[in-house]
Amino acid sequence: MTALVCVAGWLAAVALALELRRRARLIRDAGHELRGPLGALSLGLETLRRQPVVRARAEALLTELMRAEAAADDVAEAARGRRASESRETVRLERLVRQSAEAWAPSAERAGRSVRVDWPADATRVRADRRRLAQAFGNLLANAVEHGGGEVLVRGRPVGDAIRVEISDRGGGKAGGHRPRKGTRGRGLVIAERALRGAGGRLEARGAPGGGRVAVAELPLELGG
Repeated sequence: MTALVCVAGWLAAVALALELRRRARLIRDAGHELRGPLGALSLGLETLRRQPVVRARAEALLTELMRAEAAADDVAEAARGRRASESRETVRLERLVRQSAEAWAPSAERAGRSVRVDWPADATRVRADRRRLAQAFGNLLANAVEHGGGEVLVRGRPVGDAIRVEISDRGGGKAGGHRPRKGTRGRGLVIAERALRGAGGRLEARGAPGGGRVAVAELPLELGG
């Protein structure tokens, strides 16, 4: 009987440790999402004070605020051991991606770099949680701006019934393999992949010719969008 009690106690302790580890990971992910948007907002607001044209940058910062709101919800739910619920709506993907790029332009400019959007595709619509998409593209742009080199190029184009968005730079970056890696250094890519997967999409990260890196996000188009 004593042996059974010891085994039961050991199993309970292991289960508790695994649960605490899972909750800690959820909180770390949410904390990561709070730091990134707040940094972009700080630089963006500083730039706004010096520019006569405000609207585009203000809309871009609202996209980053959506990221922060989603992260704040995740922090609150992480204490209960779960992730905040998601909702789906029609999202104009080109607009959201351009806003994310605009939000990260000041960070690139500070480093003597630039962010450019090339979107030859028609206006595209997807069915997704808007805030989670803001998380996905905010993280991909942050990774390219903070850890890449040269110009950051964002290119969108339709591929069958899907829209493919490529975010590339000319060197550096965290995307060392064909799949986003877990762990501290690849946390942003893991969050982006999870957000895209929640909308029925996928993410691939790989090296590009010339030593650069490219992240390829693909999402199904909304029927009739």
